[in-house]
This record gives sequence, C-alpha cells and structure tokens, in this order.
Amino acid sequence: MFKYLLSPKKFLPITFNETVHTIDFNALKKAGKKALLIDLDNTLIPYDQDLPNDILIEFFKSLKQAGFNICIVSNNKEKRIKPFAESVNLDYVYSAKKPLTKGLKKGMQKLASSKQETLMIGDQIMTDVLAAKRLGIDVVLVKPIKRKSEKWYTKVNRFLENRVLKAIKKTDITLYETITKE
Repeated sequence: MFKYLLSPKKFLPITFNETVHTIDFNALKKAGKKALLIDLDNTLIPYDQDLPNDILIEFFKSLKQAGFNICIVSNNKEKRIKPFAESVNLDYVYSAKKPLTKGLKKGMQKLASSKQETLMIGDQIMTDVLAAKRLGIDVVLVKPIKRKSEKWYTKVNRFLENRVLKAIKKTDITLYETITKE
C-alpha cells in the first residue's frame, strides 16, 4: 500500500525550474496553456515577505499581456493572500487545502478554464504537484525561494518530499538530479 502511495508518477511535474522567472511561458502558450494557478509562499515570495517587489509586478504584467489568466492558489489564510493578490490585481483562492483538489477547482472556476488549458506552478511536491496531478492538470515545480523561513508544517512536508524524491530517483535520475541540485 505504501509503495502505491509513493508511486513516482503521482509526484512528477512536467518540468522543474529554478524560479517562476525561468519558466518558458511562450512554450506553454504554444502548448495551449492559458490559465495559471500559482502558489504564493516560497513560489512567488518567501514567507517573511508580504508584497510583491517591482520584478514580480512586471512579471505579472507581462504574463497578462501575453494572454494568461492568473489566480493565486494558496493553503495560507486570506489575510496573507489578499494584500499580495490585490497589489498585482489577481484573483485568489485561500485555504486551498492542497493536496486536495477543491482549491484548484475553485481557481479554475474563477478563470473559467479547462484542465487542458490550466497549469499549476508551485514549490512543493506534497501539496502543489500532488494536487495538480490528482486533478489531472499539468504542473511545473520550482525551487523554494527561502527554506529557512518555512513554517513547521512545511518542514514536515519537506521530510515526506524527500521520501518521494528517493522514489523519483529510481525512475528518473535526470529529474531527481535537477530537483535536488543546490
């Protein structure tokens, strides 16, 4: 049973990137992606930052100009998510309860998007990747911005993530090495 739960296919993103800024959004657009569900904490900003910097503000402007619809989907509380989302004029889902799929579904409803045209972007295998894979949407994994500021429950997820990474190593050594390189 435990082997089934740790099946590497359930945890494999379509790609891994250092940051959201290194993702090839042109290629994603060509592949039919129009809607982006993006995690907030340690994907866009570290836990100890509240608002986007100028680089992120420009990043979102360029994505919108490229025709992407975007929704922030986070497990955090509304008081954390709302100020960030409003400062970049984005819709948001708080208390998403990833790896459950309800929050992602809510984000897709807000963007009026199908599974085929939706992409999830996040920094955690045990929440972001697993939720997207369970829902049947593509997902890009990014390196966490600042692990030292993570909450205790995220550190528990990272422990579980390491077990998954060991299973991934057995099936896709290249992806494993890409994800785990420092």
